[in-house]
Amino acid sequence: LLVAGYQEQVKLTIPEGWSLKKIARYMEEKEIATREDFLEAASSQVLLDQFGIPAENLEGYLFPDTYYFPRSYPAYGVVEEMAENFFRRLKEIAPEALDWDREQLHRRIIMASIVEREYRRAEEAPLIASVFYNRLDYNIGLESCATLGYIITDIQNKPHPEFLTAQDKSIDSPYNTYKWAGLPPGPISSPGAVALNAAFHPADTEFYYFVLKDPQTGEHYFSEDLQEHNWAKYYYLKQVGSGG
Repeated sequence: LLVAGYQEQVKLTIPEGWSLKKIARYMEEKEIATREDFLEAASSQVLLDQFGIPAENLEGYLFPDTYYFPRSYPAYGVVEEMAENFFRRLKEIAPEALDWDREQLHRRIIMASIVEREYRRAEEAPLIASVFYNRLDYNIGLESCATLGYIITDIQNKPHPEFLTAQDKSIDSPYNTYKWAGLPPGPISSPGAVALNAAFHPADTEFYYFVLKDPQTGEHYFSEDLQEHNWAKYYYLKQVGSGG
């Protein structure tokens, strides 16, 4: 074993939608790297320059996948491998995007990170992306619950709320898409292949709204105007409240 240099590998499975802080906590639990070391590596200017990421950290650029690392592996190496995997997978999903301006690419990654936290059925991800792009085109706030969840859990470091209140929707943060139009300043999660594909290849629709239709299946109802959307909310929330 000494001659071969074999080291026991720890299996790490990073689910889609995890934030940088959640991945950091998981790395510490698995004894790969401390939370602090991982977050420091994920904010390395050297790595940001290496991958051409116009941000303060690699949030959104660590691909959710299964990895194998030895215990106490350098955090820098872990982050670098996850980012390299991200760009390998992105090349498969949207090869044309690698030639884009990095700011333009970054906006798509932000969108993918929001779609990741909003969809539950893969076939609906391109529809959800289309809603958000349509709202961006008309300078309408995205009103994404996922961005509020990110503010509360990853910026304010509070437990994830069971439901969002009017007070939550008025939080003064550039990530609050209820308060401000446009994209938030950075990604809110690690998007997987489904969300990335949806962000780079959205459906062509006239939808501007969506609401959860079936909590069990994750199916949404998509609407083209506010009146239809309000009807959908009333009808389906009433249906859920009455037990179907």
